[in-house]
Amino acid sequence: MELLVFGLNHRTAPVEVRERWSFSRERSLEALRRLKDEIDPSEHVILSTCNRTEFYSHLPRTTSPVSSIEDPHEQCLSLARYYLGKREANDLDADEISYFYFHRQQAAAEHLFRVAGGLDSMIVGESEILHQIKQAFQVSQDGNATGRLFQMLFPEAFKVGKRVRTATQISKGCITPGQAALQLADKVLGESETCGLVGARVLLIGSGKIATVAARSLLDRGIRDFTVINRTPEHAQKLLDRLRGKPDTTDGHGSCAGKTALWENLAAETAKADLIILSTASPVPVLCRDTLARAQKRRDGAPLAVIDLAIPRDVEPEASRVDGVHLFNIDDLNHVVRENVEKRHDHVEHAERIVREQLSVFFGRMKFLQVDPVIRHLIKRFEEIRLGELQSSLDRFPSELHDTVDEMTRRLVSKMIHFPIERLKSIRDMEGIGDAEISFLRRLYLSDH
Repeated sequence: MELLVFGLNHRTAPVEVRERWSFSRERSLEALRRLKDEIDPSEHVILSTCNRTEFYSHLPRTTSPVSSIEDPHEQCLSLARYYLGKREANDLDADEISYFYFHRQQAAAEHLFRVAGGLDSMIVGESEILHQIKQAFQVSQDGNATGRLFQMLFPEAFKVGKRVRTATQISKGCITPGQAALQLADKVLGESETCGLVGARVLLIGSGKIATVAARSLLDRGIRDFTVINRTPEHAQKLLDRLRGKPDTTDGHGSCAGKTALWENLAAETAKADLIILSTASPVPVLCRDTLARAQKRRDGAPLAVIDLAIPRDVEPEASRVDGVHLFNIDDLNHVVRENVEKRHDHVEHAERIVREQLSVFFGRMKFLQVDPVIRHLIKRFEEIRLGELQSSLDRFPSELHDTVDEMTRRLVSKMIHFPIERLKSIRDMEGIGDAEISFLRRLYLSDH
């Protein structure tokens, strides 16, 4: 069996490629069931966020999609087809393969630990990715796609993520997507003669976690004139209700800051806004170029900042051509966060050490699990030999001695295998056994090797 991870992220692929590889919960469940059926035994987890899509698998070496392929490009191409399935693989753009990375064994586990620790995030140290990994693992469990290894590996990754954030200050001073979005908007509206950022009229399209973070960032900047719009009005109201628990989010009459609007009024609300932040789960754009063009006519072409935080994107890319529209997507946040990461460089180094430490501990346990089947097989095999000889010879002894002979042979076998088993356990526990030695022992003693 081998552990592997295959995927792309914000550093290797642009947003237009990432959105084509975005997996919803439903699409993930469908893929997980297919993958389990194609290769058995196997384990799979699909992690799909705004910034990455990654496939984690534990597969038999002999039936792995890359078992007989040497060329790295061909390996990635084979994996892409495997994870997409025959139906979707026909639409695969071979040029996209250059955006993918592929890690095996310990490198795959190290990658997962770094992702869980927020070290591979666009905003280094952010905490949302840990929650997203937990959700992905739960979806895999719901699809019966996890097994013994992943039920140890992923909880260990959760521990790494928690330890990184409690033992270091990597999350201290970490800007949120909402804060980064406001810094982008500030470049457009900060110098505006008509409103400026604090006086901007803001439209939030979407009401999930990212929209909530964005709304809190607005409040932190003293921006109170914002409207939340969602296809389901109740969801928009729930966002405002969540903000009631935050200090200084109510006006003098005790009502929550902000207001809601109906989805059918989206075009009208767009025309009123100076800043639009979008983060829906729509598979297609919710704002098109024509809508923004009409809005700009009503606004006399005043600067309009549009921050699209969704994957797939919520705004047609062509909207950036409309006069006065300044369209940013999630990749543009990279330019905002680089300086923030540099300020926390020492904390990143500490977090990397934690990842390496936990990786060593985990693979020590893996060696334990690889040696234990050898030990169990030795015990089982010697017992089978003992019982076979006992059954063929027991009738030579008087019946009153049968129990004595049985106990004597049991003690004899126990003493014969005591030293090799204790030696194996000692080497295993001291982590003094290498992968080559484990492989040799398993080939020597286990029938399936």
